[in-house]
Amino acid sequence: MPDKNIKTIIYKTAMLIGLILLKSSGYAQEQKSTPANESLNQFEDQKPVFKLKEEQLENKNRHLHFYALTGYREGVQPIVSQFNMNFLAQMDRVHGTHRIKMYNLSITDMLTYGLIKSDQVILEVKDPSRYRYDPKYGSEKSWLRKNAYCYELLLPENTLKSMDLVRNHLSRLFKVKCGYQKRLIKTMIDINGTAQESKVEKEFFVITEIN
Repeated sequence: MPDKNIKTIIYKTAMLIGLILLKSSGYAQEQKSTPANESLNQFEDQKPVFKLKEEQLENKNRHLHFYALTGYREGVQPIVSQFNMNFLAQMDRVHGTHRIKMYNLSITDMLTYGLIKSDQVILEVKDPSRYRYDPKYGSEKSWLRKNAYCYELLLPENTLKSMDLVRNHLSRLFKVKCGYQKRLIKTMIDINGTAQESKVEKEFFVITEIN
């Protein structure tokens, strides 16, 4: 169907741009220790979560790998890049690593990379209020403080061939499975001037909890 083809082209184009940005950017930075009582408002998103030791930074065997998943961080804005993608991919050619980062996002927005409107995602979960914001929940800021996450993934160079690797990792962390699935939806069609209810098949992004 045309809609499906257009959606697939847009999605693949956005993912390709994300990977191009990953391959063309760098993030070698100076490391500083952080005082234990320093406010999270001082969080510096341009630096990795962990202060790595010198031998780790050298990464001679090119096996350096870590991830961090935390809750909401005050004073940190979500990433917004091309096509409204909500992650940033960076490459450090000096130390041979790739870094993916996301900040203060709902579970739904993390799994869709910001490419799909949250309310267009089908949730097959026990408690939808944990997965995306709805105005009926009250203040969005209060909801985010309780339900949003920050994520950072550091991988060896040339490991990340597709952003599916990141989605699969997040799915395991949140104990869900997700992806595009076909669903029958009710619709009204006009037959000889008479409106009749019918069902058509449409593709949706679906998040399903794993028991």
